[in-house]
Amino acid sequence: MRIKTLVIAPYPAMTHLIEDCRQEEQQLDLYMRVANLQEAVPVAKEAEDQGFDVIISRGGTSKLIEDEVNIPVIDIHVSGYDMLRVLTLANDFPGKKAIVGFSNITLGAKAITDLLEIGIDVFTVESASEVDGLVEKLKQEGYELIMGDVITMDAATKHNLEGILIQSGREAIFEAFQKAKSIYRLHQRQQQEISLLRSLLEEASLNMIVLSGDGSVIYQHWTDFNECPLPINKLKEYIKEKNNIRTDVNILNINEQQIVKQSVKKKVIEAQEYYLFQFSETINPDANLQGISVETISQQPMIISNSQVMKRCVQLIDHNLNNEQWLLLGAEGAGKKLISQYIHYRKNNGQGLYASVAAENLLSLQHKLDPDVRTLYINEVEALTAKEMKKLTTTIKHLRTETLTIILALTKEEEIPHSLIYDNDLVRVQIPSLKDRKDDIRPLTTYFIAAFHGQIGTSVIKMKEDALQLLEDYSWPGNVAQLRSILHSAVLEEKGYVLGKKLLQQHIEEQKEEQVTVGKEFLTGTLADIEKRIIEHIMEEENHNQTKVAERLGMNRSTLWRKLKQ
Repeated sequence: MRIKTLVIAPYPAMTHLIEDCRQEEQQLDLYMRVANLQEAVPVAKEAEDQGFDVIISRGGTSKLIEDEVNIPVIDIHVSGYDMLRVLTLANDFPGKKAIVGFSNITLGAKAITDLLEIGIDVFTVESASEVDGLVEKLKQEGYELIMGDVITMDAATKHNLEGILIQSGREAIFEAFQKAKSIYRLHQRQQQEISLLRSLLEEASLNMIVLSGDGSVIYQHWTDFNECPLPINKLKEYIKEKNNIRTDVNILNINEQQIVKQSVKKKVIEAQEYYLFQFSETINPDANLQGISVETISQQPMIISNSQVMKRCVQLIDHNLNNEQWLLLGAEGAGKKLISQYIHYRKNNGQGLYASVAAENLLSLQHKLDPDVRTLYINEVEALTAKEMKKLTTTIKHLRTETLTIILALTKEEEIPHSLIYDNDLVRVQIPSLKDRKDDIRPLTTYFIAAFHGQIGTSVIKMKEDALQLLEDYSWPGNVAQLRSILHSAVLEEKGYVLGKKLLQQHIEEQKEEQVTVGKEFLTGTLADIEKRIIEHIMEEENHNQTKVAERLGMNRSTLWRKLKQ
């Protein structure tokens, strides 16, 4: 098969030489066009669209074309023979003489003029825009003959100087023909390899897109999505924000119905950066129904630790980040889940996924954990029966890997098997109750008020001193969760900028009444009947949010779930 080749000649005289040389060339199917520099770019693009295999041109024109097309571009060099011919022609010309051009011409010219001690000056330009000004300056300095490429000849004519075009001879043309055949064969082999690799990628890899470091799309392939789940500009923003991260995993809420996992890998190939984005449907479509929650912890959780007991707690964690098994002991609402997220972030530098699950749901889980989960937080262990406790111990042993951190949460240690909580590799962390960390109440209050102000637009920005004193004097049976709940209710009601003691006291008293007051209508029938009425009533009040109902009743979700099924 002959190689379809376009020669873009920067000057008309070259076409005659090409025509003469083509008679001796059998493998190239040659076509010719005359175009110089920028005017050659659309010609080259059109040739690519028309299925040409190779383009041959010269000097600055070939360099411009090479940046615009994806097929091989061959440069016709100016050979030593070509330069000697021009210098011989100019040798007897009277007056000052100069060669002006790009480095592909001037480097060889300078070597020959120095070696043969020829009195011709050589000037190199970096861009075509420099030529006209340089030729005008040379005329003012008394130069009478200018030699160079087409653009140099145009400038010489404009300034009424004599000019000699440095042309490529037969030797350079035949060298370009040979190079075109060689590079075409190499290009064909590379294209075949690329086609094979693309085919294999489509078989082996699903739902992926590759971007270069500047955000250009290099490759994409989708099977489960019609297109990239995220706008391309979002991926470009990611590259700018996290260009130092080599791998990353995130859970993304695309819309109310769709949650996807995004995995990112950074590759550096021949000093060029590339980013591989892979997407998959949420960890398991039934995961949330089975009680496991998977999320990305993208920033370090705020842990308030002004109190000495909380400082010791954080120091213990920071000194043991190499451990893979943890036990968090603390009352309901003390912040065990937040601490577990802190451990996850500190151990993994924000990489990988965080999963939380009730112990009972873990035992009934029908699918494996996603391989990108780096931390598994297991709570509500106390709700298990003795038989289920033993099963949990076995399950945890099977889950243990070098990349997975397992964190157990307990409110009390009674009736928990020693094999589960006294493992030698286990780091035990006692989370103090809020009543034991009075020095943290003020900063916690400030943090919650600022969070509410930013998230839901509440007007309160500070508290009166007597209100803060009230918070410090209270015993907080519900711990940090209760503090947050009372502050949330109070700032929603307060329309001014400052929260006072009176309104805060009112909300504390109302919550006390909710916890201890039960209407007479509930107190008829058996204990099971009374319990059922209470649960149903609170379910209505909390719009069937089982997490909130469990918190109000002081029980874990698994226990509530069992009672609702009865």
